[in-house]
Amino acid sequence: MSITYLITIAASLVVIGRLLTFRRLDGRYRPGISLVAWLIIVAATCIAIFGPPPSIAGRWIISAAMVALAIGLIRTGGNVAHLFRPLRRQ
Repeated sequence: MSITYLITIAASLVVIGRLLTFRRLDGRYRPGISLVAWLIIVAATCIAIFGPPPSIAGRWIISAAMVALAIGLIRTGGNVAHLFRPLRRQ
């Protein structure tokens, strides 16, 4: 088991846990954002179950992407809509 595999699994579990424990309180429901959150959970679960790809470059890319996603979700409190906020036009 390599270090990239362990990093990927840990980041995947953080992403899954943070999204499953998100509470929107008085925020409005957005079906598109909910679909994106569901797809992120499905992708992170597949990565956690099947592991990263066998190529070394692919392992590092997936590990870096999962760590970046985990950090972003922790900083936004699990709110997927806030991850896309900088992409909106003013």
